[in-house]
Amino acid sequence: MIEHPSSELLLSFIWLLALVASIAWCLMAHPLGIAPKASFRFFIANLSLGIGIYLLTLRTTETNLLNWFLADMAILCSFMLIGWGIQQLFKLKSSVKQDSLILLLTAILLLTGQLLQLHAVFFGVVFSVTATVFSFSASRNNYQAIQKDFGFPAACLMSAPLFVMTVIFFARTLILVWPDPKADAFIATYTDEGIPLLWSSILLTLAINIVMVWGALARLIAKIRQFAERDQLTGLWNRRAALEKLQEIHELWHKQQQSYSLILLDLDHFKRINDSLGHDAGDAALRRLATTLSAVVRTQDLVSRYGGEEFLLLFPGVSASELPTIAEKIRMTLSGCQLIWQNTPIELSASLGYVTVYPGAKAEHLLTLADKAMYQAKAEGRNKACAATLN
Repeated sequence: MIEHPSSELLLSFIWLLALVASIAWCLMAHPLGIAPKASFRFFIANLSLGIGIYLLTLRTTETNLLNWFLADMAILCSFMLIGWGIQQLFKLKSSVKQDSLILLLTAILLLTGQLLQLHAVFFGVVFSVTATVFSFSASRNNYQAIQKDFGFPAACLMSAPLFVMTVIFFARTLILVWPDPKADAFIATYTDEGIPLLWSSILLTLAINIVMVWGALARLIAKIRQFAERDQLTGLWNRRAALEKLQEIHELWHKQQQSYSLILLDLDHFKRINDSLGHDAGDAALRRLATTLSAVVRTQDLVSRYGGEEFLLLFPGVSASELPTIAEKIRMTLSGCQLIWQNTPIELSASLGYVTVYPGAKAEHLLTLADKAMYQAKAEGRNKACAATLN
């Protein structure tokens, strides 16, 4: 047992803190159902941390399998699970295989050191290196995910505790490998010299759990935004989001005279598809059209479902001379689409109306012109692309 009351008290407090956090995450996963898969991983992470910290309270200067190897492995598992929880929360690429191999290699090194009865510094170095790798991976993933949805300042703020943890473990590694006989005593958890590190651990445990809560809330906000801005059937931007983007592009044109164009298109014979094959077939046709449109445009272009079977496409930087070629390419691509619905082929095509911004134009008027051109294409037999007539 630890013979230093201050260290034992702090370790006990961290253990209690991890236990309370694990209960909170368990409630988040069920019955609240807030990001249940990620919350469950955070629950296991805190539970594992609590077990590891409890085993630390049993640690002495003499290494043994229970309070050295198992304690270190439990704490490292908690760091690894935090990273997995962040990946699950933000739907990032999984690193389960890679992290599992790192943890296995760490376990082999720690067991080897136990069998060879190596100095405690060896265990500290192996532990700190692995902790640095796991915490850096978690902080990087968290930063990239938050930055994508909420910007640089929010990403820095919400990832700071994880970055700080990375720096602490990296510094701990450097202190341990430094040829100073007092280094191992300075960072040991079973001595009074380790109290600053234990206080840091308390603050980091609190801060990292707050970060994880923020992450869950951020993911929830991102989903709400998605529901508000995305069409649920096709996954494209909806009418409201498209009109907001149109206004942004139009204001940019006013300020910088950067040309832009738009295309309004309507799926031909959509009512016939619904009436003859059912609304499920119509939905499948709309999804196929959305997928095809998304694949044929540039990444900076915007594709939206404008309403019913109508789609609005915005092309920043596209001039009037370039637009007819783009419109014809889209028309031909859609005309070559075929959907097989319950062994019945459905030939898809669309009628397009297109227009480029011009001096004195208003965004709403451009939509009206494109709409008239689209109906002209339908009147001329469908499966056509017509330019708007400027009044």
